[in-house]
Amino acid sequence: MNNIETIKSFIQEGTKSKLLVNQVNDEIGFFYVGIIEKEAIIKNIKLNFKDNFIKENAGNLFEVEEIDLYFSNSKKIIEQYLESDRKCIIFTDYKNFKLYSSSLLTINGYDHSKDIKYYLREILDIKNNEIINFCLNNPYLTFSEVSKYLINSSGYIKENDVITSNNFILEIRKELFNLKKNQKDPLKIYTNLKTEVKYKKFNFLTY
Repeated sequence: MNNIETIKSFIQEGTKSKLLVNQVNDEIGFFYVGIIEKEAIIKNIKLNFKDNFIKENAGNLFEVEEIDLYFSNSKKIIEQYLESDRKCIIFTDYKNFKLYSSSLLTINGYDHSKDIKYYLREILDIKNNEIINFCLNNPYLTFSEVSKYLINSSGYIKENDVITSNNFILEIRKELFNLKKNQKDPLKIYTNLKTEVKYKKFNFLTY
């Protein structure tokens, strides 16, 4: 089973309660978060973004299925997550990935190229090599590019001015990511999303 199918199976089934992801870096990590968000929407599962361990009860009053997304490179904190009753996906570094890979269900971000190809070609049935190559080089933009392509596949033109160090969409995405992790004001999250949508809409209109 490849990484994409492992994520789908983990979210859809209740046989496993912990999944460890070696995200490699933020840009690759965003791709896997995107996959998780898409699958959670399909299954109507609530995702909780967290970066600190808080002991909580496994159940909830409304019986809403939830999965916690944790982000930590601390072995001590990861151990707390693993000992909890919560169903969770833990994003961490390669050192911790190697430490737990023999005992946990894992996703290795170093396989992201194979995963992007599989997701686009096999799951979305996209055969356009231009968008596939673009996503391979810019994993964090996979879902925004796919959305643009699906809207107008015949007239698709890839984003030509991506500079990772100061790319505006990447900075917006990082800010949104941190807002979710830190459980900030929903209004701030909404405002951030609107900014990204406006920026992408403007870019789309300039093609």
